[in-house]
Order: sequence, then structure tokens, then C-alpha cells
Amino acid sequence: MRRFLLLALTAGIAFPMVACTPKKKALLEPVVVETLISTTESWNGDSFKYPRGQAEMKLEKIIAQAGFKTPLHLHPQPGIIYVQKGTLYCETSDGQSLTIVAGESFASSQDTIHYCKNNGDEEMVVFSASAGAKGKKTTVPTE
Repeated sequence: MRRFLLLALTAGIAFPMVACTPKKKALLEPVVVETLISTTESWNGDSFKYPRGQAEMKLEKIIAQAGFKTPLHLHPQPGIIYVQKGTLYCETSDGQSLTIVAGESFASSQDTIHYCKNNGDEEMVVFSASAGAKGKKTTVPTE
């Protein structure tokens, strides 16, 4: 009889506590996909075309100090740029310009002469992905 009373008392306390416990929050989705960029042309209107040869994908991490500026160059393949830190400024030879800050991305120009520079006061970190051809340069200097 004592065991029965002890069990009943324990159950009488435990069941209300469980019933009053807040429900668990919904579990987070196991993966979240966010498209940062999807485009059919570059930021300045260049149409994409892929070079002939064996396809080669490349992802580069570029770290540039404040004031860094590239020489004039072009890209013979499509590419996408993501600025992780800092401010990137690019200008084409015909005067079109683009300023991108941390957290933003864009499709790089193709076959258009341009330069880019770190337009901020801090180190800049940029990721550059390109779809080129094996053995061909992804950046071609024009100076």
C-alpha cells in the first residue's frame, strides 16, 4: 500500500510538471541554401561565353591590403566575385564603375579591360570563382 501511495504521489507531481513544460522549439532545417547571385551576364553587360578546351573550375581567395590596385586586365571566361571583407572598386576602360562591399557579390566582366582596387582603409578579402579552360589564364594583363 505504501508503494502504491508513493507511486501515486510521484505520478501526481511528475505529470503536471511535464504537462506545464514548454514545448520544444521547432528544429532548424538541416540546411539552408541562399542564392547570392544568379545572372546571365556580367555587372557591365558582357555576355558569358566559355573558352574552348577542357573545362576547369577555379576558386581563389584574394587578400589585398588597403590601397592595392590591379594592373589593367581582362578575364576570358565567366566569373563570380564575393567580397567577404572590405570594399572592392572596379572600373572598365570605358569608365563604367562598380563598388561592392562585404557580403555582396557580382558577376565579373568578361573580355572587358578593367582594373580593381581595395577602396577601403582595411584589408580586403575577396573570393573569385571562374569557369575557364585548363591551361588558360583566368586573368590576362593588358598593360
